[in-house]
Amino acid sequence: MNNQGIYIYGFVPGDCSVILKNILLESGIYSIEYQNISAIVSDTKNDKLEYLDREALAHLLVNHQQKLEKVMSGGCSKIIPMQLGTIVSSGNDVIKIIKNGNDILNATFQVIENVEEIDVVAVWNNFSDLIKSISDLPQIKLMREELDKKTSFDQADSIAVGKLIKEKIDSKNNKVNADIVAALMPFCLESKKHEAMNDEMPLNYAFLVKKENSNSFMDMIDQLDVKYDEKLNFKIVGPLPCYSFYTIESKVIMKDDIENAKKILGINTFNSDSDLKKAYRNKASLTHPDKTGEIQKDGTDSFIETNKAYKLLLDYSSIIRQSPENVSKEPLYIVKIKN
Repeated sequence: MNNQGIYIYGFVPGDCSVILKNILLESGIYSIEYQNISAIVSDTKNDKLEYLDREALAHLLVNHQQKLEKVMSGGCSKIIPMQLGTIVSSGNDVIKIIKNGNDILNATFQVIENVEEIDVVAVWNNFSDLIKSISDLPQIKLMREELDKKTSFDQADSIAVGKLIKEKIDSKNNKVNADIVAALMPFCLESKKHEAMNDEMPLNYAFLVKKENSNSFMDMIDQLDVKYDEKLNFKIVGPLPCYSFYTIESKVIMKDDIENAKKILGINTFNSDSDLKKAYRNKASLTHPDKTGEIQKDGTDSFIETNKAYKLLLDYSSIIRQSPENVSKEPLYIVKIKN
């Protein structure tokens, strides 16, 4: 069994691969071109992402980002990241992904030409001081005093005090979060909230910053630093490829999936998206819960199945439109922006 594959880091406009030729060679990566788009790739073992341990996964993530950021720093800012861990069997599969994603890739190149991602994290400089200031609030102070008067430990009251302190911390963090985001958004097209590691981190956001506003964006962070009197530590990472906003993902579908979706919608063939929409509406009118009044006893929601079948066939229709020569060759690749 051949365990070799091709790892896809991302995509750049075709002319970038010429500019980056030396950088690619030095980094052990290369490009596969189709028309005006190049995929940045490397040869690798065809390992499944879900089988990697934590250390191997962390190494993969660091390597993935380092390669993309080296390409970006080498003079190609228009780089679209591929989903972490995407491995295909051959160069032909890479070209299939480019073909099937041609419209979305070219449209995304236009969008990201004048923007860059900057990630901002804010952490309390002295979290223990924040907790103390909250603990000294009259309401909490009174509860603690009443608790201290009791001759025996009252777990319920102790938990109530802890919950109230947590609520106040959350409220404070949410207020700070909203204030910082509101101050930075005038310089951005979009923002995306990332999960905070703990209560000490009121902000963990990615911002899609207009390049013309980059200096103003950074100046505003300096102003926020002054406003919060250095009670917050700001960590800024970037500019970065637009990981949080325009990462590409590909999904493999097989002919059996297509045939099953057609069967669910009750069609044998279709010539356009409007044909699909008509078939979907007809089927949905029969399977919608408002009409049937219940979900099937075997746990299968026919309406959900109908929706999934419709979306799958719409994706298949885009493959037919962009690369009709590939529809008879498995695997088929659906290419999308990752949500």
